[in-house]
Amino acid sequence: MPVRIRVVVWRFCRLVGKGIKKNGILKHFGLKYLVLFVVALAIAHIVFGSAAPRPLADTVAEEARKRDSLTMAVAASDTAKRNVQQSAQRARRARRSKDTIVSQSVQDTLNRTAAPIVDSAAVKPISQRDTTAKKRSGSPIEQIITGKNTDSLYYDVLNKRVYIYNKGDVKYDNMGLQADYMQIDMATKEIYAYGKADSVDGELKNTHPVFNEGGSSYTMDTITYNFGSKKAFIQGVATKEGDGWLVGGQIKKMPDNSINIRQGKYTTCDHTDHPHFYLSMTKAKVIPGKKIITGPAYLVMHDVPIYFACIPEGFFPINLGPKSGLLMPSYGEDASRGFFIRGLGYYFILSKHIDLAVTGGIYTLGSWEASLSSRYTKRYKYRGNLNFDFSSVKTGDKGEPDYIKQNNFRFAWTHSQDPKANPGSTFAASVNLSSSGYSRYSATTLNDILATQTNSSISYSKSWAGTPFSLSMNLSVSQNSQTRQLAITLPNIVFNVARVYPFKRKEAMGQQRWYEKIGLTYSAKLTNSVSALEKDLFTMQTLQSMRNGIEHTLPISTSINLFKYINISPSFNYTERWYFSRQHQQWNPETNMVETLKPEYGFYRIYNYNASVSANTTIYGMWQMKKKTAKVQAVRHTITPQIGFSYAPDFSKQKYGYYQTVQTDSLGNYKIYSPYSNQPYGVPTSGQQANLNFSLSQSLEMKILSKRDTSGVKKIKLIDELRISGSYNFLADSLGLSNLPVSFRTTIYGNFGLNLSFTLDPYEVTPNGVRINKLLIKRGILGRVTSTGWSFGYTFKSRQDKSTPAVNDINTILPEYFNPFSDPYGLMDPTLRRHYMASSYYDFSIPWNIGFNYVISYGISYVDNGTTGFKRNVTQTIGFNGSINLTPKTGISFTTGFDIQNRKMSTTSISITRDLHCWQMSFVWIPFGAHRSWSFNIGVKAASLADLKYDKSQSMYDNLF
Repeated sequence: MPVRIRVVVWRFCRLVGKGIKKNGILKHFGLKYLVLFVVALAIAHIVFGSAAPRPLADTVAEEARKRDSLTMAVAASDTAKRNVQQSAQRARRARRSKDTIVSQSVQDTLNRTAAPIVDSAAVKPISQRDTTAKKRSGSPIEQIITGKNTDSLYYDVLNKRVYIYNKGDVKYDNMGLQADYMQIDMATKEIYAYGKADSVDGELKNTHPVFNEGGSSYTMDTITYNFGSKKAFIQGVATKEGDGWLVGGQIKKMPDNSINIRQGKYTTCDHTDHPHFYLSMTKAKVIPGKKIITGPAYLVMHDVPIYFACIPEGFFPINLGPKSGLLMPSYGEDASRGFFIRGLGYYFILSKHIDLAVTGGIYTLGSWEASLSSRYTKRYKYRGNLNFDFSSVKTGDKGEPDYIKQNNFRFAWTHSQDPKANPGSTFAASVNLSSSGYSRYSATTLNDILATQTNSSISYSKSWAGTPFSLSMNLSVSQNSQTRQLAITLPNIVFNVARVYPFKRKEAMGQQRWYEKIGLTYSAKLTNSVSALEKDLFTMQTLQSMRNGIEHTLPISTSINLFKYINISPSFNYTERWYFSRQHQQWNPETNMVETLKPEYGFYRIYNYNASVSANTTIYGMWQMKKKTAKVQAVRHTITPQIGFSYAPDFSKQKYGYYQTVQTDSLGNYKIYSPYSNQPYGVPTSGQQANLNFSLSQSLEMKILSKRDTSGVKKIKLIDELRISGSYNFLADSLGLSNLPVSFRTTIYGNFGLNLSFTLDPYEVTPNGVRINKLLIKRGILGRVTSTGWSFGYTFKSRQDKSTPAVNDINTILPEYFNPFSDPYGLMDPTLRRHYMASSYYDFSIPWNIGFNYVISYGISYVDNGTTGFKRNVTQTIGFNGSINLTPKTGISFTTGFDIQNRKMSTTSISITRDLHCWQMSFVWIPFGAHRSWSFNIGVKAASLADLKYDKSQSMYDNLF
């Protein structure tokens, strides 16, 4: 009987009973009438109590419940009355709080051990579907069931069932279920749920239950779940596993969360109702977060089954973290080296902090390659990666001019330390070493192919808190692949003492004395360097040509304020160098040449000093309009002049021994040289110097009216800085004025600025290229431009959002990702990596963005040409890059450039990408140059099905030999 009907009947009976007792009606009626009343009440219970609200079971189950209820009612009418009364009270409390399915008092009643009330036939249609249902037992449910809904919630206490309607949300232990209809049977510990018809955007659709347990989520048509066994029988399921979706007709979920599927589908298309493609599986087993194992399966493309591509048995890893496993190779044909298989290898997870990838490749004409790649990281400590590539290149026929056989290698290591790992000290490494032939014959990235200079460094620094001391060490190697020249510095150590004030009082009283401002610093440098060819690196000649030494510098300075506006800064600098070898020169009358003798090893001390004083101030000039309505309100001109004087004695005098003389020809001519000129820190300058140093810096600002600014005016910088500097040596016999460096910087609009710097030579030059002591200013020319270099660029973009880096967003993606050959993980096939970079990072939400940059370099060299006396050298290049979406799903990205001086195009690449939802198609083309090539690829986006693709390409290697 529904709860409300039972409550009304019970209240009516109590009211009648009270009236009978009060009015003495029992005195007029006998016991037989009381018995008849009880029987009538039992019949009413039979008629109304056995009907479930909104019946969902079949007719047979309904009749069984009625018969069973009638028998129990006659046998225990008093017990039924008490249960009805208690249930009615609890129902009223529960209905006032619809966020809880079963209140604690009702839960206690349902979990109380009792004989089964409803016959097993009533739930037979559900329990016969699968073994998820257990036989009824009197054991209670271990955890409290909680939940909520938005429509109706009914309790059938006698039958121990709960019915939930419209957006029900049930939680039990680590299980959660959301559905528009749910039926909970406390006796069998089962919950049954399905969706309902609903209108979405005017279209009739069915809602689906969503089941969550142990981190796995399932969307299905119907589900039967057993709280005790934790098994579930699901129909029409769709669940995400890794980067793919599992769609199954019939699924059994086991207690360990593994699922068995019959007639299922696996796809990476998120249109699970009708995927564009899928792998049809006759049967499968899924271990969540680890793998999918399938029986016989075949591919279906746009509802067209492809049976010839049948897979007898499949294995798909779906783990989210890294796992050891086989690295699949790529294959193809290279015109110079033959057919190949490359990229085959194995990926090892050595520990949770480090991995290792070992790959290799072979070619039918004799070439082969191998590589090791490792990444390591420790949170809040350090991270880095290590790569080693080796290749044996063999092309052409032996004895022919084009025959090449050589071994190449490349070693790369990067390491960075977390700043929080060890405060006060840092360690970093960036190593890139390779053989000279690697960039031409073995490189797989465009950056490596075009690079002629590689640099490597390992550095360590340490500072002691609370002290002025700090230490830094550095190892560096510079390599030129064209000249095969190596420049190695091993090591370079610098010890610094920050500025200290030795005369400063510990407890200052009154004004600061002038001598308290005297401060000094100290720096000690140690270096050992050598420059040699690759073939001579490990020879005695290279060892003897090493340059090493130690340099100490001790600058002392102070500052004085004169007339409140002029700052005077006197200083004294002392430098001392320790060398361990020197080389003398000697005239050989037999060969008529100056020969350099063998090094003399020992300890040699060289020192020098100089003194200087400088003065500077700042001058402001303001021009202000009287009319407040004028567009230009004010102009401010700022000038910062600086002048100084420095003196240094002549350290080329014989008493110092830093310079020697040597005969240069048979006529008896001599030259001055220094035995220490080849040392790393050089020698003191020769000749006495008394230099006047000067510089002039100025800026120009303007204030204009602006309605956009809250103050009503806006400041604009017309000239950020215009600076000129130089020096004049009073003791020089000629050419005392130095060259004049000039720099100009201004902001034209927004972030578009212009930087210009050049150097002026103030002296005349003869037609044979010799500078003479005659100033160009006499002809009205400040000086001759000897060198300059400047550049500017700008980016035009269609959006400001920089949250999602993409290969076609030239404002957010790193420069190396513009390289179509780029491979950040070092595992891709060289001919295909261009596609993967485009397909992985292309963002179709960016309509367009285009950028350009212009670079010019100018210099002169003095030559004997009989006219001007110098030759001009000019280089100009302009580059473009960007992307444009031709359609909402088709985009084109490009990078190109033009060498204006040589009238040649620089390396150009064009990439066209088409988004096919769960698939992607791309075409990459390098139209000309030594690296011209193309590649076409269409494949699945998801990494788990990366091998489901079609590739066609022409390798860049075909153009290298």
